[in-house]
Amino acid sequence: MKRMLLFLSLALLLAGCAPRAGERVVIRLAEGEFEATSLAVDHFVEAAVPFAMERTLRPDDSPEMKALLARILWKNNELLERVDLPASVRIVDVRPGEEEAVIACALKEGWDVRTPSAWRKLIQEENRADGFRCFYVASDGDDAADGRTPGSAWRSLERVNEAELGFGDTVLFRSGDVFRGSLVPLSGRPGAPILYGRYGTGEKPVIEPSYDASDPADWTPAGDGLWKCVRASHDELSGVIFNHGADGCAFKVDRPEQLGGRDLHFCWLRDEGAVYLVSGVNPALRFRSIELGEKRHVINEDGCHDVCYEGLWLRYGGAHGIGGSDVRNIVVKDCDICWIGGSTLYVDDGGRGVRYGNGIEFWSAAEHIVVEGCRIWECWDAGLTNQSNEPGVVQKDIVYRGNEIWNCEYSYEYWQQGDGARTEDISFINNVCRDAGKGWGHRQRWNPNAAHLMFYDTTAETARFVVKGNYFGASENCGMRLFNAWYASLTMEDNTWETGGAPLCRYHGRPTSDLIYKYPDRLDRIHDDNLAEIEGQTVEQPEVFGPGPAGLERFRTRFGFD
Repeated sequence: MKRMLLFLSLALLLAGCAPRAGERVVIRLAEGEFEATSLAVDHFVEAAVPFAMERTLRPDDSPEMKALLARILWKNNELLERVDLPASVRIVDVRPGEEEAVIACALKEGWDVRTPSAWRKLIQEENRADGFRCFYVASDGDDAADGRTPGSAWRSLERVNEAELGFGDTVLFRSGDVFRGSLVPLSGRPGAPILYGRYGTGEKPVIEPSYDASDPADWTPAGDGLWKCVRASHDELSGVIFNHGADGCAFKVDRPEQLGGRDLHFCWLRDEGAVYLVSGVNPALRFRSIELGEKRHVINEDGCHDVCYEGLWLRYGGAHGIGGSDVRNIVVKDCDICWIGGSTLYVDDGGRGVRYGNGIEFWSAAEHIVVEGCRIWECWDAGLTNQSNEPGVVQKDIVYRGNEIWNCEYSYEYWQQGDGARTEDISFINNVCRDAGKGWGHRQRWNPNAAHLMFYDTTAETARFVVKGNYFGASENCGMRLFNAWYASLTMEDNTWETGGAPLCRYHGRPTSDLIYKYPDRLDRIHDDNLAEIEGQTVEQPEVFGPGPAGLERFRTRFGFD
């Protein structure tokens, strides 16, 4: 009887929407009581049916709700009001308790279910033709112009993002100019990629999703040595960067009571969208330039393929420099990326904010990618990374070569988990990596753990993973951190290690299966109800190698590296 009523409820739920077989659908899960919402999430994840949940973290959330939202965030949490969803895509609203019936109907009827951002990308690709045209963008251009010549250049990133580009088109930003906002690229096709590059001479064109707060009028006294920025933000502000990094950045705390009157400490209040900064005088009188980074990728390439970025300078993004999932046929060449991260990714059970911050991240499915000749510095987390915790994901044919990375917590980070996940043909070659952990992120994080190579627990089947011909310089903590025994798939040769007195390698000796994580990329935070099991599993004794020639020889002998 209960199930019959549920399906009757579903019939009413779909009235007026009535998706047909094969129709494009976004399933939107409403918030309910915690237990019911958690169960609904379980059902969607187990059925591998994507869903959207318009719910962000709140200061008064319980630890259980924070953990649930962290889980959704790793999957497919989307806010529909931020996505230009085409009218041809139906939205099906479902309350907790109704999800099983919706899933059954979606599978039976063959709904084409995607998350909002995936639909946006797909619809943009439809009905597009070959272009092979060139468009120009300049800070003094005109968005009403045609963009086809330097003299009729567009002005803004907004105009670029809304442009109906054809396959093979090129978008060039004028060297030396600054463009505020995020770039949302369009996909090309094999043999006809979309290229985003530069024209003219001088410094690389800058793309920055930050706010300029360099005018004394941008700040007002708030008492007790506090100054409030009157420029309200749309999302969390991640960093306050002084004089374009020459004078560092402010120290971020989560709550006002943590400021303690300490000079150049700040917090961001969600209710006001405002920054409060401790300073004896108006901050704009102390620094000629103040940039407020916002929680955004500088380039959001989610779902993109056949795209090239060349000769761009990406900075002040509170999430990642280049970020996105499910990408293929991507080339990143001769780009500068700096001052990345600092916004909250999720909050753990201890109330500690775990923050964004990779220069270039390839999350989830990723294949046929080249990153070469880039300079990356001052990232909260990794300069370069490919990672995932999603079932069945494949990451393959990813090459990082000839890059220079410094002052990041990790120069390169890799891990992959998830049932049926696979990694193959990854190359990290001829890169120069210096001063791991000597940047701003290390000084502010509650869990500093710098390494040039950060290899967190990997349970994915891994093959042909090569680290060759690199230079690894000084590090605050170690040259390499290897968490579990997947190293049989790892080839390391012809690398130079000069870690400045820090250990060459820390090996943790954990298994490559049956690891269950609440926070997949955390050092030792595992699923609460599996603590004894995980702690009791040791496949090999943890070890520390180096520094010095003797440690290097032990390291090479132990793992069979040349």
